[in-house]
Amino acid sequence: MDEATVERTRTVEQTRDIAHARELVARAYRTHGLQVTAGEEPFSFEETVTGTELLSLESTKSTGTVRGEVEGDGEVIVAWLKSGRGTVDGDELLVGRPVIYREGRQSFRWDDFAEDVMRIDRDTVERVAAERGGWNQAPLEFKPHHVPEGAPLAAWWLIVRSIAGEILGSVGPVSAERERELTRYAAAGLLTAVPHWPVGQGREAPARTRLAKAEAFLLDHVPDRITIDDVAAAAGLSVRGLQGAFQRVHGTSPLTYLKGIRLLLAREQLESGSAGSVAAVARSVGMHHLSRFASAYRSEFGQLPGEVLREASTDRTPVER
Repeated sequence: MDEATVERTRTVEQTRDIAHARELVARAYRTHGLQVTAGEEPFSFEETVTGTELLSLESTKSTGTVRGEVEGDGEVIVAWLKSGRGTVDGDELLVGRPVIYREGRQSFRWDDFAEDVMRIDRDTVERVAAERGGWNQAPLEFKPHHVPEGAPLAAWWLIVRSIAGEILGSVGPVSAERERELTRYAAAGLLTAVPHWPVGQGREAPARTRLAKAEAFLLDHVPDRITIDDVAAAAGLSVRGLQGAFQRVHGTSPLTYLKGIRLLLAREQLESGSAGSVAAVARSVGMHHLSRFASAYRSEFGQLPGEVLREASTDRTPVER
């Protein structure tokens, strides 16, 4: 294979055999005391893994229970529960909220679950963190028990959405340069969502780089009317310098990045069923032109926001007895 390419592979496993399922989990993670047991339903286990040594996505679903201890290695492992129940380090997980497996042993348990996992090359994460934080590259510590919410959580889902289609869309030889770019984008999305600092510092490090100041400004001003000049001024950069930095780290422009976060926050409100109106949701995320909001929402998610709100409201309506 050409040195300019790397091999992206996909494996798909399905089994009803508990011993085989245990082998699959042990192959995917460095585990201790691993146990796989059946639940109330007939046992089944499914696993799909797509990616390279730099970046991969996994989807796992099982009717049983998987538990034990997991130990981090040369990658940063980010997991999020799609359904079922799970705990990591004794913390009960919320559906749709990412959790990072730290280095060293930690307990985990998944019950009758579906989960996704992203694995990101640890060296890349450390390099991107150093660039954003303004420190020398070093091993990282992530804020313990942190549960992202609001704009930082949306920033994470924005990057997952932006790279997942490309990762899942093709296997075989892929551009090594592009794979390194995707890995950097994944690292930046994670670092935006979860506070972190170099190991041994003992506290969260304030962002010192101009790019990090621009990111913070965007996340702090989601509901506000802001321009690219406002962002550049807050970061102490020229507009051209700001756009170049964002393209290198996030693969997009600052205002396109902000628009994606706004739309994801709007979707969360609409799907909750508690939103008063589409107009109120649009205003709350800084999108004041209702027709443009509706068009952008449909382009991104395939539905008009009013349709989503009606469906969510119907789902919450109590059934008469």
